[in-house]
Amino acid sequence: MFRKKKTTRVRGNRRSKNDRVLHLKVTSPRIVFFQSLKALRGMTKTLIILSVVGVGIWYGSMAIHKHFNDNEEFAVQYVPVTDFEGGETQVLSKKRVWELSGIDFDSTIFQADLDDVEKKLGDRPEVIRVEVTRKLPHTIEIKLEERVPIAWLSCTNLGLAGRNPYKGVLLDEHGVPFQSHMGFWNIAKTLPVIELRETGASDFVLGQKMANKDAPRALDFVKKLKSINMQGWAIDRVYVENYYTLNVLTTDGVQAQFSMYDHDIQLNKYVLARDHAISHGEELAWIDLRPKTNNPCRYKSGGAVEIHRPHERRQIEQRSQGGLDSTTRSILGRDN
Repeated sequence: MFRKKKTTRVRGNRRSKNDRVLHLKVTSPRIVFFQSLKALRGMTKTLIILSVVGVGIWYGSMAIHKHFNDNEEFAVQYVPVTDFEGGETQVLSKKRVWELSGIDFDSTIFQADLDDVEKKLGDRPEVIRVEVTRKLPHTIEIKLEERVPIAWLSCTNLGLAGRNPYKGVLLDEHGVPFQSHMGFWNIAKTLPVIELRETGASDFVLGQKMANKDAPRALDFVKKLKSINMQGWAIDRVYVENYYTLNVLTTDGVQAQFSMYDHDIQLNKYVLARDHAISHGEELAWIDLRPKTNNPCRYKSGGAVEIHRPHERRQIEQRSQGGLDSTTRSILGRDN
């Protein structure tokens, strides 16, 4: 049998893999016009669809806005003001907080800008931190941590008036000053006044910890008063005399000199001396508590400190055991 002869020629439209193909793209102004028209039609359809969707979203948002913001079912009815433990605030009254917050009680709870309310309250020097939340259907709840005053601040060259409900400046336990308000008067009217001779305006910036170098010692003295049983008397003014002396005036007219340190011991000395004077029908007029022993003092009648009887001396020794050194007894037990 003869084998069929094969040929390597390409028949018909068959091309070799190595053949090159030329692609021509023909264009003309007419072709470009129709292509642009087609693209424009597609864009128009897209814009129409987006517009319909946008209008639907707008109408939907307006309906939601009207339902929540203008619906009387969500009208503001309750704005409780508490501390973060749920108790009543000590200094800021509800009325004062409402005034500072700017909440419109004729609006709904959704119309109130809670971020703006928090900023207004948080920017106040008398407020440490604040949290404002909504509670359906009628409540905007305000929780805040306020600065509780422990003393007034007085300084002539700064125009600080001391115990003044309108223009006075108060200090909290951290030494941060803040402006007084008439609503603070009930809690602040009996607080002692820390008086400074002269200081710079930058030493006391409202809402910032004081930078004065002497006032913190006077503030520490005021804080120590919490541990003293003051019956029938209180501290009226604490005057910073210099870097080592505090001149103190009590509400019953006693002038006492304290150092910048050891206030616990010195206050206990003062209580012992005062009680001793009362037990002898006298009243203290002046006492210097800076020396560690033999503290000089004077009665209002002008008499000197009398010698204790033995049983009184033992009572003083027993009372002085709670944190007082043995030399403290010399104030009242000194021999003349």
